[in-house]
Amino acid sequence: MDKGYNIFKGQLIEVISLYPNLEIKTDINELLYIKGILDIPNDAGEITGNFLIEVHYQLGFPFRFPKLYETGGIIPCDPDWHKYSDESCCITVLPDEILECKRGIMVADFIRKFAVPYFANHLYRVKEGKYLNGEYAHGAPGLVQFYETLLLTSNKTIWIDYYKYAFQNKKIPCGRNDACLCGSGRKFKHCHSDVFHKFRMIGGEQVIANFKLITQ
Repeated sequence: MDKGYNIFKGQLIEVISLYPNLEIKTDINELLYIKGILDIPNDAGEITGNFLIEVHYQLGFPFRFPKLYETGGIIPCDPDWHKYSDESCCITVLPDEILECKRGIMVADFIRKFAVPYFANHLYRVKEGKYLNGEYAHGAPGLVQFYETLLLTSNKTIWIDYYKYAFQNKKIPCGRNDACLCGSGRKFKHCHSDVFHKFRMIGGEQVIANFKLITQ
C-alpha cells in the first residue's frame, strides 16, 4: 500500500479519540477506515442531529480529501443533494479541494472543517428546504462558480489571459507595487498576485481540463 494510506492509517487513533462514536473498521480489502455516528453541534455546542458515516482512504491523501460516505439514508442519493448513488458525499469542486489540501490535510481536521459543516448544512436543508451556507453547483456550473470567485471576474476571455500569464510565460503587465492589471485600482501585490499563486497551485493541466469542461 502506498505512503498516503500509511499516513491515513496512522491518523485514525486521533480521530476516534476526538469522536467517541466513531470506530476503526477493516474493509474487505483489509484496509482500515472510520465508521460510526457523527454528532452535529450548533454554535452553542448543543447536538442538533447526527449522521451515520464512513471515512475511507482515497488515492492522493493527504493532498486530497479522504472519501466521505453518508450511509444512514438521511441525505438522498441525488447529485442535487451532493450525494451520489454509492453514498459518497461531494464536498466541493476539485480545484478548491486541491487548494484546501495544498499542505496536506489530517483526517480529524477534515472531519471538523469539512464533514461537520457539510452535514450541518444538509441538516438545515432537511428541516428548512434550503441550504444555510450556500453551495457549489455540480459539474461545469460549479467550476464556473469557483473560477469566477478565484479569478475575480466572470469574463472567460480574461481567464485565458490569466492562464497564459500563469503557465505560458506571458509577461504580467505590472509590477508588485503597480496598479493591478485587473483595473481594480489596488496594488498588484494586494490584488491578483495571490490569485495567480493559487492558480499555479491548482496546476496548469488541471486548470486547462476545467476550462475545457466549462466551454463544452
